[in-house]
Amino acid sequence: MNKFLQKIVGFTQSKYMRIITNGFMSVAAISIAGSIFNLLKSIPIPVYQTFLTTSGLGDILSIPVSITSDLMAVYVVLSMAYTLAKEFKENAFAAAVVSLGAFMLLTPFVGTARSMDPATGEIVTQTMANVVPVSSLGAQGIFLAIIVGLLASRLYIFFIQKGWKIKMPDSVPDSVAKMFEMMIPGGLVFIIFLAVRWGFSLTSFGTAQAFIYSILQQPLMLIAGGTLGCVVYVTVAKFLWIFGVHGGMVAYAALATVIGAAGAANGSAFAAGAAAPYPDWIWANMIMDFSILPLSLVMLFTAKSKQYKTLSKIALPTSIFNISEPLVFGIPLIMNPIMAVPFVLLQPVNMLLTMLVTRIGLVAQATGAGISTQLPTPIMAAFINSHWSGAVWAIVLMALNCVVWYPFFRAVDRKTLAEEQANEAAENQAKAIEEG
Repeated sequence: MNKFLQKIVGFTQSKYMRIITNGFMSVAAISIAGSIFNLLKSIPIPVYQTFLTTSGLGDILSIPVSITSDLMAVYVVLSMAYTLAKEFKENAFAAAVVSLGAFMLLTPFVGTARSMDPATGEIVTQTMANVVPVSSLGAQGIFLAIIVGLLASRLYIFFIQKGWKIKMPDSVPDSVAKMFEMMIPGGLVFIIFLAVRWGFSLTSFGTAQAFIYSILQQPLMLIAGGTLGCVVYVTVAKFLWIFGVHGGMVAYAALATVIGAAGAANGSAFAAGAAAPYPDWIWANMIMDFSILPLSLVMLFTAKSKQYKTLSKIALPTSIFNISEPLVFGIPLIMNPIMAVPFVLLQPVNMLLTMLVTRIGLVAQATGAGISTQLPTPIMAAFINSHWSGAVWAIVLMALNCVVWYPFFRAVDRKTLAEEQANEAAENQAKAIEEG
């Protein structure tokens, strides 16, 4: 088991996995900015939602959401290239700009426009040249953005390190000299990716983006983009924590491409007023640390030992905002065979129950809005589906989690209480001997 865990940690700490993970983390800034407007659009008050629709304010709030999700591939290619160049200690800004150009070289310049024929009233679809479709820059282009961001940046760095650049005299200002240094490496990268574009134009796919989407992204999203992927994600994250490995980071690193693509697709659908294509991943964000607050409540109201009474008061405020570290390290949950059972198994149970109630219509489905996971759980759930049923389901599920946690925590608490009583008796006995 130790060798297996070491391999997992080694995988997540490998150079390119670290670059991909950090690259997606860097994109989080733009996602957080968009989530503010998601929150404003998702307030589950019918009168407010009607006001958004009738006033047109909802359309205005959709604009920041759209530029977040519909352009996610652009942010990803810049972030991946920049992060990789920093890893190699080269000019990160130059590498990012060149990589963006390489990505655009592989992006199709053909779009479609729909209009109504005034004579027949039929919807006519027209193909338009020299137009970049927004779909190519959003979720559909994320996998290509990752590949190009890493490959173009690495090629640029390779050419720079080989010395294939124009060297200007020392008297030339540094900003001007760097501009000339970029010419040859950047030009070579463009030539390579232009050749790739031409090569794909000779195939049945037509473009590199269509190839990556059809061969890699679409099949992977079919497998991991649904309930199965979410269950594996939330379960593995907690399972690894038991052994002291940051499971959340490992699971995220392994599925970052799926999570990023699902988030962008959901955001685009939300901005357009359409159903979320990957609603399970929105609920998975809530489920990840869902069971922590119920455990804090069980501790607060049932703990008999001094240790857990004190810990419950410290951990409750952070648990309300889904911060799990005080309990993970305080109980501790790490290397704790008793508490490991509910800590791990509640993840798939919570996920599957949530999918069940949303599938049968007891709880409204997620709208696609990206919501901060630091919101208190019932409030977060209400924002996730813009409906009161989200908050009600969160409270019901929390109650079920409390019931599951209770016998396991009670067993740990009794053991700790017995140890405290034994220590106290030993201390009293030692004092009595000293006084006697």
